[in-house]
Amino acid sequence: MVSNKFNKKPKLIRSDRGREYIDKKLVEEFKKDGISIQLTAPYSPQQNGVAERKNRNLFEMVRCLLSEASLPFQYWGEALSTANYLQN
Repeated sequence: MVSNKFNKKPKLIRSDRGREYIDKKLVEEFKKDGISIQLTAPYSPQQNGVAERKNRNLFEMVRCLLSEASLPFQYWGEALSTANYLQN
């Protein structure tokens, strides 16, 4: 179910306790696939620094893309997809 662009399954998924990652069905799927789940302490983004930094870099790139292209904010979604593609 979960894989990266090299078709490799992660061994561990670290979550900030977002509802989308602690859903019982999803947790069961992860366990079935042999994927461990690690939950960070509530309200502590410092424990998930890699993801927080990745998000910050993406948002900075989105702002730059929109600004340099003189595009309105309504194209934010497309700019985010482009920024993610460029960084990966």
